[in-house]
Amino acid sequence: MVEIVIDPVNRIEGHLGVTVNIENNQVTDAKTHANMFRGFELIVRGRDPRDAPVLLQRICGVCHTEHRICSLRAIENAAGVTVPDGARKIRNIIEVVTTLYSHAIWFYALAGPDFSKSFAGTNLERINFLTGAGYKEAVRMQRTLHEVLAIFGAKVPHHMTTVPGGVTVKPSADNIGRALTRLVEVSNWIGATENVPAVIDNVVDGKFDPSLGSALHDIVGMVLVAKEIGADKWGQGPNKFISYGVYDMADGSSFEPAGFFDGKKAHPLDEKKITEDVKHSWYTDDSGGMYVGDAPPLKPALDKSGAYSWAKSPRYEGHAAEAGPLARMVMMNEIKGSALGDPFDLRKKLAGGATVANTLARIIARAQETLILRDALVEWMGELVPGEKVSVPYKVPDNAFGVGLWEAPRGALGHWVSIKDGKIDRYQVITPTAWNVSPRDDKGQMGPIEQALIGVPETDFKKPLNVVRTIRSFDPCLACTVHVATPSGKRYQLEVGPVR
Repeated sequence: MVEIVIDPVNRIEGHLGVTVNIENNQVTDAKTHANMFRGFELIVRGRDPRDAPVLLQRICGVCHTEHRICSLRAIENAAGVTVPDGARKIRNIIEVVTTLYSHAIWFYALAGPDFSKSFAGTNLERINFLTGAGYKEAVRMQRTLHEVLAIFGAKVPHHMTTVPGGVTVKPSADNIGRALTRLVEVSNWIGATENVPAVIDNVVDGKFDPSLGSALHDIVGMVLVAKEIGADKWGQGPNKFISYGVYDMADGSSFEPAGFFDGKKAHPLDEKKITEDVKHSWYTDDSGGMYVGDAPPLKPALDKSGAYSWAKSPRYEGHAAEAGPLARMVMMNEIKGSALGDPFDLRKKLAGGATVANTLARIIARAQETLILRDALVEWMGELVPGEKVSVPYKVPDNAFGVGLWEAPRGALGHWVSIKDGKIDRYQVITPTAWNVSPRDDKGQMGPIEQALIGVPETDFKKPLNVVRTIRSFDPCLACTVHVATPSGKRYQLEVGPVR
């Protein structure tokens, strides 16, 4: 047996350590180590609930938009506030732009290099890190997307315009026009959805036609290389998925619906079935093991026997479940009953099925969602009405409980808040990466990434490419999951009380 320790796993957000055991050139055991502690839930205790969105969006510099919106949904839910339609539209647009930006980072900076010419010896020269033409184009498009986000969010990162009760920016002919101009540039770079079959033919024939979409050629090339190396045969995980739903529609539905897929069929989401185990996490036993909305403020236990991660183990009705673009695409197929989540049946044709998890399926799902959201964004921009109402009054409740569920680019994001005497009494956050990177739970059940690593083929123990390809297919963000380090190596007992 060979043991490989990768700590930290690079080219992800934050610091993740992974230990894998390999026998007969296959991974037989895996542990994920979230090596830092996140204390944001403790920081907001005792504060005005309206402080929470501003502070908690600082959990991450990539998913800042999602944490702010999710926190707003929690405190608005607690106060019984429904935002007006104008605010709904703008929040959706802000979310789409952030997701497209994040997906571009994943394809070109985080996961793409693992399939590039310079790193893996493939023919994908355009996605070479730093030097590839596609990489350079992606950086420029990411900047353009941030310009759009700044139009509606005032600044990036950590936008300012979504507030309790709605948003502070009203649609105008000017800001709609400026945003559309930039979005057309990004859209042309991606390429039209209907161009996918022609682009596949081009990539197979070794041709490149930027008029069909430069990004489409890069992404299709990455998909076909991943297929060629067998990425559809490994990285399965639990093959159960969770999505909280995202993009509020006027009729009260979600454009990308909420649900839980149990491996055979999708079920409506019941938020009360979400728990967190802590048996293998550095927290006291009474910090978990119950419905997350009832959980007390977390208490670190640095010397806990058997613990190996600061991440908790979120579970849905006791099940480990994968979160992320693949989960959302599965839910769109299964709940909406349409092919919208799987254009051209690429996952079915190349990755083994529309509801199957593997490393290749995650790559395809992120590409599919990029096209779906780009097309929706163009439509939703046309629905903005200059000068429409975008906010309603918000009053802090004396005593209340609220839940905010939303989707970040990396998956299901939840905020839970308990308000007592007008102040935050308890606050809980479960991030997408907490679902995916979770350690073993109270029953010994591995988290999704741990499960996905089992069976991954690996022959180069100094450069375990397939291991990191599988990890990065989840796009983990440890910055959202954990936060505080002690570079000196010293351990401290952390006691944080309410801020008055």
